[in-house]
Amino acid sequence: MYQSQRILCPVADTTLSDVQITERYGCYFGIEPWVSFSGCPSITMTRISDSTSITESFVNSRSIKIGEGCYIESSMLPAFPSGSTKLTCVAIKDGDFGQITIGKNSTLQGTSICSYKLVDIGDRVIFGPNVVIMDCSGHAIEKRGTSVELERLKIEPVHIGDDVWIGYGVIILPGVSIGSKSVIGAGSVVTKDIPKGVLAAGNPCVVKRLI
Repeated sequence: MYQSQRILCPVADTTLSDVQITERYGCYFGIEPWVSFSGCPSITMTRISDSTSITESFVNSRSIKIGEGCYIESSMLPAFPSGSTKLTCVAIKDGDFGQITIGKNSTLQGTSICSYKLVDIGDRVIFGPNVVIMDCSGHAIEKRGTSVELERLKIEPVHIGDDVWIGYGVIILPGVSIGSKSVIGAGSVVTKDIPKGVLAAGNPCVVKRLI
C-alpha cells in the first residue's frame, strides 16, 4: 500500500509566496541560507507498507538536503517548456526514506528526482528543464503483485559530481555516476557511468570527446 504525504504541492499550494514555500520546506528539512524557490515544487514522502503509518515517520528526517545558494525553479519562467521540480523520497516497509542531497549553488529547472536510497548531487550543477533522475525503477520485472515484489526491487544510488551540466530532457537511470565537470547533451538517456571532464550524449549516452 502506498502512503504519501505531500509537503508542497504545485496545485494545492499555488497561492504560497516564494518566502512561504521556503518556510514550509524548512519546517520539515531545515534550510541553508540563501536557497531560492521560484514557484512551488512538488515535495512528496511516500512509504510502501501495509502497516507502518507515514504520519510521524519523516518529520525531521532530513531526507532532502539542499545546499546554500541553490535555485529551485518550478515556474513557467524558463525559456523552454518546463514543469515543476519534483522531489520524491520513498521508504519500503519499516526502512528509512531515500535521501536526496543537492550541493551548493546548484540549479534545478523542472527537475524530477525519485530516491529509494540515495541521489547525491554535487556543487554548482546545472540542470536544463525536465531532467529525470531515479535510483530505482519502482517495480520488479518479475513476480509483480506478489508478496516478494518489494524484495526484488533493484535500487542503486546515483551520484553526480561537481560542476556538471545536464541538458534538456536528460534521463539518468539507477546506479549511474557522472564525473565532475562533464556535460550531458540534451535528450540523452544515461545508463552507464560517465567519467569526469567529458562531453557525452545519445541514447544510450556515450562519451563524444574530452572537454
